[in-house]
Amino acid sequence: MSQSVDSSVDPLDRTVDLDRTAEISALTPPATTTTLDAPEEEAPRKRLKSAIFWSYALTAGRLGTTTVVTFVLAGMLGPHAFGVVGTALLFVMITQMLLQQTLLTTIIQREKLEGDHLDAGFWLVIIGSLVLTAVAAGAAPLWAAFNNQPEVTLICVALTPMILLQGLTVVPEAIMRRKMTFRPLAIRTLIANIIGGVVGIAMALAGYQAWALVGQQLVVGGVGAVVLWTVTDWRPRWRLPRQAIKDLWGFSAQSALGGIGVFLAIRIDLLVLAKFFGPVAVGLYRIAQRLPDMLTEVTSRSLQQVSLPELARLQRKPVELGDRLAKMLHVSAVAGLPALGILAAVAKPLVALLGPAWSPAGTGMQLLCIVGVVNVYGVLLGPALQAVGRPGINTALSWFQLSVGVATFYLIGQWLNGSEDDRAQVAAIALGMSAVELSITILMMYITFVRVLKVNTWQILGPTVPAFVAGTAGFLVPFLIDRFGLVGGPWVLKLVVYGALASGISGGLLLALDTRTRGMVMRKLGKK
Repeated sequence: MSQSVDSSVDPLDRTVDLDRTAEISALTPPATTTTLDAPEEEAPRKRLKSAIFWSYALTAGRLGTTTVVTFVLAGMLGPHAFGVVGTALLFVMITQMLLQQTLLTTIIQREKLEGDHLDAGFWLVIIGSLVLTAVAAGAAPLWAAFNNQPEVTLICVALTPMILLQGLTVVPEAIMRRKMTFRPLAIRTLIANIIGGVVGIAMALAGYQAWALVGQQLVVGGVGAVVLWTVTDWRPRWRLPRQAIKDLWGFSAQSALGGIGVFLAIRIDLLVLAKFFGPVAVGLYRIAQRLPDMLTEVTSRSLQQVSLPELARLQRKPVELGDRLAKMLHVSAVAGLPALGILAAVAKPLVALLGPAWSPAGTGMQLLCIVGVVNVYGVLLGPALQAVGRPGINTALSWFQLSVGVATFYLIGQWLNGSEDDRAQVAAIALGMSAVELSITILMMYITFVRVLKVNTWQILGPTVPAFVAGTAGFLVPFLIDRFGLVGGPWVLKLVVYGALASGISGGLLLALDTRTRGMVMRKLGKK
């Protein structure tokens, strides 16, 4: 199941999109009972178009800068440093998620929003941030003991200021998302990530090891908060209106409950890795996870951000909604599946370029491409359910996925506990994650297509078959060549050969089998 959590504070993997749901909701203007005629819709359409552009820029900019920095630091620091900081970040991100999910979505989605709500929301978040910062600092030794990693304690304490930095940005960011002004958010993200990356690399060169990653995180959070408050005109007033608190609290509690389920469901793999296998396995897994996540973010989840308004417009026209959903899923598959097949083909030589210590992550990256494929198919299910007023199903399935994941990964942890084979540990967790995501997504497809929308499942999935075949073939041919050792030489040569083969096979099959894509390409070439 494609979850709606992102990660803009963590450059080591999905970098926090703790606000994926908020990004989707931000593209839907607050509800209104007034019927707008055509001329009055021009401004909202222009605003939506601008929001879509800058939303893509926000995603691409964040992922581009953090991916480059991540791989540079990975080559310099090694898996152990990444794993230690990753374990600490997982602890801090839970509290950040609570802050993000409780009020960000509430402010964006609220039909009538007044100044009292913003003032109340801001001071509630600040008070909550201070409390959670103190609690997190005090609980850091317990988290380190739980994971049998004493060195995590100081790093957890050092990262706790990120909680307050996150709290400072929740309300001004929600205001901008509500207004669909994504341009300042995109600029803020780029500036913060670039400066944070420079600081992290400089500290790594100076020999600070894991603390280079800590410095990077704190600088990204601090610069992001300063830039955001610089570009926003809103300022909080010194008051805490009681009625506004009551108005915000009900929806915020529901949002937080759903957010916790979603977050833990997609992070249970890292919890098990940290508990049973230690920091090296965590570091390897996060690098293995990084590129499949990035491809899914850019090719498919960017489409998710703009799907809800369009699907919601057709919520009372099930036939048209099913047709539109099929077209969107086709776009997601064409963009995502061949790219994931190519990545799986080059995963091993690509990871080997970072150094011998990272080689065990290659097999894990190939298996996590399966998770990417599943997410390509599941990425629009949440918006489809939201569009027809059934968001509770997504929350319930998230908690069900968490339960299945806990059982699955606990068994894997017990099975390989004590093993020193990092490759087997990472591969087993990646395979378990693939199995959990696949089973939950199949269940969610059945509920969404058959029980809720009542549309023909083949109508939705059929157009994606050519892209699936193209991506699978693009992976299998280089995989078999590598399996039988038909290409020798350095990893760079294998990377080039496997990449060229996978790209040619995937692209050729896609054009040969997919009439929609072929027609689009021919039209583009005809215009030139």
